[in-house]
Amino acid sequence: MSLLQRITLVAFILFNGICLQAQNYKADRLKKASEVLGLRVIPDSLLPQKTIELKAKDGRKVYLRTDPMGMVEHIGMPLFSSAMRFLQPSPIYDFLEYAVLNWKYKVMPNQLYLSKVIFKKGNWEILTRENLLECECSIENMDDKLYIVTWKKESKDVAVIGIPIEYELLNNDTRRNMERDFIKDLSAFQANISRQQPPLVQEKDLSIYGTEGLFVIPGKSYIISLLNQNVYYKLTTVSETIDTVINMKPTRMTLDAVLPVVVNDTIFPAESFANLMICDNNSVPDVTINLDFHLSNYHREKVSMSLSQLKSFCRQNGCEMYFACDLIKEGKAKGIMFASNLPKGYNHLFSLKTTIEQLAEENPTIDADVYLYIPPVDKSKLLGTAPVKKSNAQFKLP
Repeated sequence: MSLLQRITLVAFILFNGICLQAQNYKADRLKKASEVLGLRVIPDSLLPQKTIELKAKDGRKVYLRTDPMGMVEHIGMPLFSSAMRFLQPSPIYDFLEYAVLNWKYKVMPNQLYLSKVIFKKGNWEILTRENLLECECSIENMDDKLYIVTWKKESKDVAVIGIPIEYELLNNDTRRNMERDFIKDLSAFQANISRQQPPLVQEKDLSIYGTEGLFVIPGKSYIISLLNQNVYYKLTTVSETIDTVINMKPTRMTLDAVLPVVVNDTIFPAESFANLMICDNNSVPDVTINLDFHLSNYHREKVSMSLSQLKSFCRQNGCEMYFACDLIKEGKAKGIMFASNLPKGYNHLFSLKTTIEQLAEENPTIDADVYLYIPPVDKSKLLGTAPVKKSNAQFKLP
């Protein structure tokens, strides 16, 4: 081999070794994991929303996944099939695949959080030794307090484990870090939001809403029927003047048409509030939302931005938006908006308030108290309450 060939080979190996290190990581633990495992990857394979299979320095198979922005958001040992991930979204997948990797390779020195995982059958070594992708797997949610994950092979349990539903634990991070990273990434988010023209809505697409001459295009609901993605309409008469020829004479005619339009009127404050928060086209004005983050350790931080920017950021991170009007009283309007991430098992809650007059302004402003990374809220206490703090209760497997 010539000197030039040897230099080229060394450069290629070094390049492949450092190209992953040059990527952006959503957490320091992921960067550390890639270093400890000695992962090498071709740069062109790290496209947005891409999952690739790699080998650690000892030859063991690991998976790496990027988010919609191309940042590395997950590194783990394969425990679950892609079909199961698709059919039954859950935060368990990323948590356990990284936790097993961390246990095996000692990525982070503090592994105390692993003690919260309860083994009824099996242990960490079993999870690294067995080919669990060939096993039948099921996940059970016990009263939003505990996940039970079971792997079976030939109808016999291979491993049965319980994981408390604690969102810092499931995200392999501290709440403080998660909150800090959310605000930092949100503030740096620079997507160019071009609000689309309103779609052509036919009267046949509408459902009757109430008894006030309103109509609705129903959207999905979350937790309760009141918390939804509905967009509300009313019918209005639109006149159009056209030039035509009748009996060989130029004639100007005025034609009236009844068309549905998005409600944006203080006469219907609850529906107008919902449309401002949910409707994404320019049939309603873009809201300026003043975010007051209620963080851990009683810290507060304030950020103002357009609602379009906030929703775009949340959606790029896998969230769907839902809204419910809570109160219309004495010239004021209150509501709640959820950014729900079902696959990762968390919600962001926005407790909203404004005046009724603001709902019909050209440049409306809405204030929001924000609670990040909260679990599902009890249905009977959903409206008008702040998130309840977690208890430190211990759970045992049945």
